[in-house]
Amino acid sequence: MRKTLTSAVAALGLAGSALVITAPTAGAAPSAVQSCYGGAVSYSTTVGYWPTGSGYARTSSACADINVKPSRTVQVATCFRSTGACNAWRTISGGTWGVAATNVQDGTDYFLIFSSDSSSGLVAD
Repeated sequence: MRKTLTSAVAALGLAGSALVITAPTAGAAPSAVQSCYGGAVSYSTTVGYWPTGSGYARTSSACADINVKPSRTVQVATCFRSTGACNAWRTISGGTWGVAATNVQDGTDYFLIFSSDSSSGLVAD
């Protein structure tokens, strides 16, 4: 390892320059993505939108976007209380995280609409 590192430093023309390599600490904070998804909540709907009823979901400070991980492939749009407008439909593959809305301010009220009545999975906002 040391010989490989010395060769790499020499090849980069860094001989004579200080090179400091540190290993990550055991208590390092999780990445922003892990923190965002770590706060995900389950959703389930049979009426084509979430949350069901007359309420709204509210974005947190954990994520910059509204992310959805559906159990099966869906088309989803995000509608915002403040404007009454919805963004374009986005297709998100089942079992994977996808972005339903980007760059959403913390504390924004919204609901999700789905192209089919039935959908379930996770939401991280």
